[in-house]
Parts: sequence; C-alpha cells; structure tokens
Amino acid sequence: MQDAEFSSFSQTSTPVLASRFKRWLASLINSALSWLILVIGFMFGDFIGLLSILLCLGLQGYFIKNYGQTVAKRWLGLRVFDYQTQQPIAFGKYIGREIIDFLFSWTSFLIIISGIVALVRDDRRSLTDLIVGTIVLTDEK
Repeated sequence: MQDAEFSSFSQTSTPVLASRFKRWLASLINSALSWLILVIGFMFGDFIGLLSILLCLGLQGYFIKNYGQTVAKRWLGLRVFDYQTQQPIAFGKYIGREIIDFLFSWTSFLIIISGIVALVRDDRRSLTDLIVGTIVLTDEK
C-alpha cells in the first residue's frame, strides 16, 4: 500500500522543470551518501559492509516507496514524473530507473553521456529519462 502523500499527489499548476544544477546535485548527494554508508560499513568488516549495502538499498527504497523520491530528491524538492501523463511514476518503474542510473554510473562513460544529454536538451531529460519515459520536475508541495 502506498503512502497517502505519495499516491494522492497531483499537479495543479504548470510543471516546472528541475534545474540542471539541482539534478546534478541530487545525483551527487545520492552517490556520496551511498559511498559513505558503504565505506563506513566495510571499515568494520565484510559482514558489516554487506549489511551497509542492505542499509543503503533499504534507505533509498523506503524513500522511493513512501515519498516517491530518493533521499536527495526529497531534500532538494525534486520529483520524477511519467513523461506522457505528468503523474508520479510507480514504485517498480522508479526502481528500474535507479537500476539504470546505477549501471550507467558503473560504466562512467554512459553516466557522462546521460548528463550531457540532460545539459543539451531543452526539457532537461537525461538518457535515463529517455529510456524509462520520465521527466524530473520541481516538487511544488
């Protein structure tokens, strides 16, 4: 069951595209938070390191499930919407989007291409957005 705040969200005004800087900052914060949790976890051994991976995934999953945003997007007031319907995306689609971003970041080259795509497009959609069919807007709640 979805949180009422997430499922009842509706756009009442003209959508405002997220700034390129805030999108980049959200990506940076999410990455830094993940690495911080992992490094601290692995400092205490392999078992605690593995638990830290679960903590990191659980934290992001909790925020996506309950708020429809990653930790950083929530902090920065950004929300991911379906490009066609302009409605918040479903949990499963959000997870798929995050997996694609994660895979892109592992290849380095693709995450750079994705960022460049967001920089040059007027609608500021990244390669991930184009693949999944999403757009990042400011959360006007």
